Amino acid sequence: MMSKVLFLTFVYSLTTFYSSKGLLALAGDTNNVNDGPSEAYRLPDTTEPVSYELRITPTIRENSFRGQVDIVVRAKQYTTEVILNSKDLIVSSVSWFQDLKTNRTTAIKDYVYEERNERLVVKLEKSILPSRLYKFTIIFSGILREDYTGFHKYFYDSGNHSRWIALTQFKPIYARRVFPCYDEPKFKTPYTISISRQRQHSALSNMPLKRIEFDQQSDLVWDHFETTKPIPTYLVAFMVSDFDKNAINGDSIAMHTRKEYIEYTSYMMGKAPNLLKCVEEFTQIPYMLPKLDLVGIPLLNAYSMENWGLNSYEEFYITLSDDSQTEDKIEGTMTILHEILHQWFGNMVTTPWWDNEWLNEGMCNYLNYYITSLIEPEWDMKESFVENVHQYALSWDEYDDTHSLTSEVSTPDDIMNAFDTISSDKSAALFRMLECVVGEYYFRISVNKYLDDYAYMVAGPIDLWNTFDYVLYDADYIIEDGITINKYMDSWTKQPGYPLITVTSTGEGGYKVSQKRFSLSYPLQTTDNVKWFVGLTYTTQTAMDYEEVTPSVWLKPTDEHTIITVPEDSGWIMFNIQSSGFYRVNYDEKNWKLLLIQLITKPDRIHPLNRAQIIDDAFHLSRAALVPYNYYTSLLEYLLMEDHVTPWNTAVTGLSSIMNAIRRYPTEYSMFKEYAKGLADILYDKLSENQIHNNATKIGWNKLLSWTCNMGNSRCAKSASTHFEGWMNGNEIPSEMEEAALCVGMKKANIKALSKIHKLYKTTLSPSKKEIIVRALACAENVQTLLSRLDLMRLDVANRESLQGFKTICENMVSTPTGVKALIGFLSGKLDAIRSSPIDDGLHEYTAVAYSSLAPKVATDDEMIIMDKIRRSVKRADLKARLDEVYQKIESNLLWMERDHKEIMKAIIKT
Repeated sequence: MMSKVLFLTFVYSLTTFYSSKGLLALAGDTNNVNDGPSEAYRLPDTTEPVSYELRITPTIRENSFRGQVDIVVRAKQYTTEVILNSKDLIVSSVSWFQDLKTNRTTAIKDYVYEERNERLVVKLEKSILPSRLYKFTIIFSGILREDYTGFHKYFYDSGNHSRWIALTQFKPIYARRVFPCYDEPKFKTPYTISISRQRQHSALSNMPLKRIEFDQQSDLVWDHFETTKPIPTYLVAFMVSDFDKNAINGDSIAMHTRKEYIEYTSYMMGKAPNLLKCVEEFTQIPYMLPKLDLVGIPLLNAYSMENWGLNSYEEFYITLSDDSQTEDKIEGTMTILHEILHQWFGNMVTTPWWDNEWLNEGMCNYLNYYITSLIEPEWDMKESFVENVHQYALSWDEYDDTHSLTSEVSTPDDIMNAFDTISSDKSAALFRMLECVVGEYYFRISVNKYLDDYAYMVAGPIDLWNTFDYVLYDADYIIEDGITINKYMDSWTKQPGYPLITVTSTGEGGYKVSQKRFSLSYPLQTTDNVKWFVGLTYTTQTAMDYEEVTPSVWLKPTDEHTIITVPEDSGWIMFNIQSSGFYRVNYDEKNWKLLLIQLITKPDRIHPLNRAQIIDDAFHLSRAALVPYNYYTSLLEYLLMEDHVTPWNTAVTGLSSIMNAIRRYPTEYSMFKEYAKGLADILYDKLSENQIHNNATKIGWNKLLSWTCNMGNSRCAKSASTHFEGWMNGNEIPSEMEEAALCVGMKKANIKALSKIHKLYKTTLSPSKKEIIVRALACAENVQTLLSRLDLMRLDVANRESLQGFKTICENMVSTPTGVKALIGFLSGKLDAIRSSPIDDGLHEYTAVAYSSLAPKVATDDEMIIMDKIRRSVKRADLKARLDEVYQKIESNLLWMERDHKEIMKAIIKT
């Protein structure tokens, strides 16, 4: 990105050239803002857009663009001000307002830019009339950005040439960086878009090309596109490139990528129509546009984007092949399907504001797994969902300072921070839970009715819940007396956290069941008595019914407890069948022991998802000091009998958490690692002898096998070393051994080995292989030197790097203690830069990403001191608040281990 001096020079020159009111001239107008803290960033409800005609001319060599937008607005009340969103633009002129009924015009008094609020205020000489339509034109110009937001461009290598692509990324609030507009999702408006380009290039937009116009004077070509359906600003999209196209069914579905890769799009091109068809079949609503373009962006870790009719993806995902790794096929399929689902959820039906965007993200996330499981049943997506989404969301939502799904979002920073694990994964887990409550049939027809009723409109959670209630009422389907879907889902979406269900025997087959918010915060920061509508599922040792996931008993917020009665000789009782409910379960000592005996003797008599749930709950209950650690370690003994990948992955996650924290105590760390190595030896034997034979092993193989090697299994290390030596001599490494083998290579640390690994990192197009190399990088002793050699982490040019790519590097770097120390050392070296960087500098955001990746991994006093210094060095208030929140979790982990490290040692010594 050009320096700030060059940027200001450029802005000044354009301002002078156009004799306009731009950023510099209008920066002093922010004092005119009288809105309250929340309303200051929302557009007033005085006017609304009816249509846009947008013309854009990019000038690549000058890193700029210019444009014109004709906006038709409807006045909703008498007003002398029309307020739009605008940021980083230079407005050259605003025309008089033309009344489309009478053709009379209203003169412009002035227009001012409110920098803090990112708004352009057009002041009129007299009021415009309610219900009348007015057309006006804004001439503007701006910077062709290099930070992957707004209208941005970047260069990429293509053989011996450097080529460029210019495209848009408007979600969530970046359209205002390209043209003045009503940049809020509730304003859904038709757009007529025209893009100018050079003759050798092509342009794409949301809709098909309508006509081409040759401008003889400028030697440019104008591509004029058909008018869109009503869409919000964040879904407006266009791009200019020299990409090639692979199309089927005429141009109804097409993939676009750089010329040399277009032949590799055949595999995913074969899958895309079926993915689209499956969504059409699920929703019973045909795809609503005449075309769907899928664009492969030649940038590692590019953001996928669901622009209506013009989806963008990381290039890798549309260039897979039949012989690609299963993990890559799964990720590629689900990445493309997720954005296709958004054409219905978000594009056709849009939430009015960003506080409810979780509805679309969660629905797409859940249906992604659901539909993929129908297309590829051998991929075991049900198990993957529980492990990767359900359990992950529980672990995120178990602290006192977590936020509810529906929470206040007002400022631009609030909007940017609204997209997190809670909004994407917890919401998906809740939609799965809702499906279990009402059943697959009613879930599907309720969702479809919602889409049909609110097509091309805005709608929020209350509209979805009402639709469910109407469908169930018409079907005379009663969930439970006094419970509606509105009440049920509000208790889960408007409150943070989730419940712990406590089950204790009352004798003679009776069980007392109660709820309380579960928390891992230590010490507890809240004493709230929040409760939920909880649908309970359960089975017993004699019944063993794992298919009935519809709740049979309900706990209401007003209930102190409920009593469940089963036959007296039923043996153990187990709640939360197949982890269908978003809660954890604790039992009395007798029931825990009965479950343990069952697992040690005949584990296959318990559903694999419930075996994983028991392990996961026991670990977190131990952390919360609600059960002794020997409950957890005793349960792990049964893994000798476990031949399913999901319980093993769950166990490895818990063991790794303890190892990360107990590293603070070197003696205990060594002892616990030796204990974990014993489990790793068992696991390696199962993997090498193919005892774990279910299909999900193909997905989780790398993770489990690499863990056994990292734990020091001698057979694994020997095999990895053999494969690495073979690779150095030109042989391929089996995919399941790749990470372990490259880790061995990093430990060898000779120049020849490092050079070859370096070359592989620079040349591979596979994101999964890039991540494997970064994780292997953390095996080396001189990680910081290697980071510099690979040019992976240069915060001095943070805005030139992909934030998502940087996040991937950080998350994989901290997979080993050596990597943790390297990343902390890297940040420590940037302390002076962090202190002196301007408040709006991209360095702060990159610091937050690295900081969050390190948080669950730091353990020693030296590491804590540096992490404390980093958070105190940040100037920007909102980012400092984020780091302070993360630091609380670091302190909570520290207090946890200070309290429990001796208890953990007692538990593993007894075992």
